[in-house]
Amino acid sequence: MKEEPNFLKDFDDAASMQMETESIKPRCAMEVDDWGFRRGTQLLEESERLQALDIPKEGIVDFHAAVFEPDPKLNASCVDESRLKFLQQLMETNEFQSLHASTQMQPCASEVGATALAEQFVAQSKKSSSEDKDHNEFTNLRAIGKALEQAREEVELAHESAAALGFGKGQPGSNDAKRIGAIYKRVRSSKILHKICNLAGKFRRLAQAKQRQKTKQGFDELVGMKADNDLGRMLPQELVALLDPVLEQDVLRRFMERQLWCREFQGSEPVGKGPIIIVLDESGSMVGERNHAAKALALALAWIARQQKRWCALIAYSGDSGERILPLPLGKWDEVALMNWLEAYIGVGSDLDIPVREMSMFYERLKAPKGKTDLIFITDAACSIPAKLAKTFNDWKRSVQAKLITLVIDNEPNDLGKISDEVHRIRSVDVSEYGVERILSI
Repeated sequence: MKEEPNFLKDFDDAASMQMETESIKPRCAMEVDDWGFRRGTQLLEESERLQALDIPKEGIVDFHAAVFEPDPKLNASCVDESRLKFLQQLMETNEFQSLHASTQMQPCASEVGATALAEQFVAQSKKSSSEDKDHNEFTNLRAIGKALEQAREEVELAHESAAALGFGKGQPGSNDAKRIGAIYKRVRSSKILHKICNLAGKFRRLAQAKQRQKTKQGFDELVGMKADNDLGRMLPQELVALLDPVLEQDVLRRFMERQLWCREFQGSEPVGKGPIIIVLDESGSMVGERNHAAKALALALAWIARQQKRWCALIAYSGDSGERILPLPLGKWDEVALMNWLEAYIGVGSDLDIPVREMSMFYERLKAPKGKTDLIFITDAACSIPAKLAKTFNDWKRSVQAKLITLVIDNEPNDLGKISDEVHRIRSVDVSEYGVERILSI
């Protein structure tokens, strides 16, 4: 039998919550409404880090309200003077204003920031109980600085992790606080992911600059003037001349003869409209910093693919020792699979640590869409490629409209020049290298 709704019970529960909120408000150092109180309470219930602090519920409510609310205000009637003073001094700093700009009305970022602030407040409170008043004041200011620094670093990591793994601002899912929170927790607990995501931010910012320099509406760079009759590019003085009865007829004549002074622009169309496929050498010599930087660069290239609405794939290869292949269809990234791919490493290798023989098979296995393909190889190997294999590979490239750009790290390109449309020798995978700039401008 279907159970009838118990309206009286629901009313009692709501009334109980309201009474609890009202009773706890005097112990809150921030002015909070019912929603703010519930959100802070929920954060405490969901966070093992906060539960380990043994901090009062109202303390979490305070720190969350301080970073989340667009206009946070202190509650002067708070009975906890130490927390009230801590928050007052904290909110008066320029560093807090900068932090607040990146956390306000941002569910995941505000939770991260609130947790970091709460941890430092608890650590400071334990020290204060054993110190004299003058020393306590100094300790309080130092704790505030440390709290803000930790909160800033963790919020930046949350933003960088989300952006690197496909949840940047304006992307589908960018408002999904639970998924972004899960990504942040995974990245924070993994030194490898932490390193890769931080490096990816540097490459992505360079990629943004390079992409902005490319074609917009058919032209992007003013290179001079030319005689023409394009009204949209006509110089202002030509338009002004139309107002002069003496010059008007001359302007109209030059318009008909395409002799008006007009701006001349230069632009370049995007190279490819098909897939972007990034292949990383995962032989033993690529272990450590090289591997982290190469994967960070791969994430920046995946970001470009997403911005250009292109299909993308990541391939890690190590000769005959195996491969790891991950497709990243547009709008359908699997962030868990992507993090697994970033953390894994083959680390063996053979004579040929890039898939020259196997690339056509990988392409079919991936079911890559048709279209002009940008193929990127990143390796530190000095490869020897037989002439017959090079011809087979080049024939395959032509058949799928692929252009290969190869980055060779601290080694000679040797036979890679036979199969590459462009090959760049770089000292390291770094934003200062021309080869890195080049592939981030595709």
